[in-house]
Amino acid sequence: MKSTPESTIRRLFAFVGATVIGTLAVLAVLELVSVAAWSFVSRLNPEPLQAETSPAYAGAVWVPDLFREQSLRVPSPYTYVPFRITGVTPWHGKYFNNDEQPTGLSRRTVNPAQGQCQQRPEISVWVFGGSTVYGTGVPDWATLPSYLSRSLNRAGRACVIVTNFGVEGYVTTQELIFLIEQLKRGGKPDIVIFYDGFNDAYNGMAATDPWSAHYGLDTIKARTEGSFRGRFDFVHRLYTVRVVDAACQLFRRRGESLNTDELRAKAVAVVNNYEANQNIAGALAQAYHFRFYGFWQPTLSYGRKPLDSFERQIIEFEASKKSRFDARPVVAAYQEAERRAPNASFVYLADLFDSIPEPIYIDEAHFGPHGNELAADAIAKYIEIHPAGIEFHRSQAP
Repeated sequence: MKSTPESTIRRLFAFVGATVIGTLAVLAVLELVSVAAWSFVSRLNPEPLQAETSPAYAGAVWVPDLFREQSLRVPSPYTYVPFRITGVTPWHGKYFNNDEQPTGLSRRTVNPAQGQCQQRPEISVWVFGGSTVYGTGVPDWATLPSYLSRSLNRAGRACVIVTNFGVEGYVTTQELIFLIEQLKRGGKPDIVIFYDGFNDAYNGMAATDPWSAHYGLDTIKARTEGSFRGRFDFVHRLYTVRVVDAACQLFRRRGESLNTDELRAKAVAVVNNYEANQNIAGALAQAYHFRFYGFWQPTLSYGRKPLDSFERQIIEFEASKKSRFDARPVVAAYQEAERRAPNASFVYLADLFDSIPEPIYIDEAHFGPHGNELAADAIAKYIEIHPAGIEFHRSQAP
């Protein structure tokens, strides 16, 4: 029987439809198999350095519940914010609370209760930073700003109200924009604190242009430009792709790192950018009549802290190149920051734990409650000794 054009078209559509449906079915089965394989391998080889197992949490029975709540925030911890790219999302739970304030959404800080100050003058302190200020890995009462409020109110001379302007992933350029936005809206702080350094080092050393680096730069750039990679970057969330990537990692060497001279040049640019942001914040302090303090934070990857066994495992895990975190570029930036520290426009706190033998870190950059308490006490002590704020100097970069 002679086929007609209509029957030929029907057969063609039937073939295409069957091919598409069959392909989707195969991909669905492959994804299910990949999920099962990923889960099986994860159980056979559990991550030995889970943050929640850090001895920095010793005796804290609330840790499992806190990490369960933190994991609920992970799928969508950010919301788009003009110019700053991301900001915190509304969230209320047992351990994490992002409250709506006159200044906008911010992580809850434990401050003196209303009426507790009575006739004491009120001092407003704004703290900006990344996840170490926001308080990743600790409850509201154990964030650096909450401990800072406790330290500054201990003297009893004034009523200090601390606001936590930390946003996970922020670098100082975003913090500076955030500060400008708050001043534009009529905010009147008495003291402004930047506590950072790690994100600037990590993102700046990895970027082509350290002056414009921020978290997620490549992904956001690709999506904004509408590139092929940007349109299909969601595929990297598929377990099939994760399994393929993990298999490739077994046969792939980590990318060639920069040599010593290149690392130093990059580090100089990173710290130049950091100091430029500090100096602009200092100029705003003079114009808007507040005191400004900038602090370069500690990291496990640099310094002379006596390490406990968990902290030592993190360092060894990185050194063995099993970790995706490459400490060498970050160390180069920290070395440059330390070199400038005596005459810098920031206070160098990276050596804060050099004489602390007890466990502090839960990962490369975040502390348990005691670490945040020690950092807050150091900041409070510096503010009390230097009531006029930081003296600004020209960069010591070559």
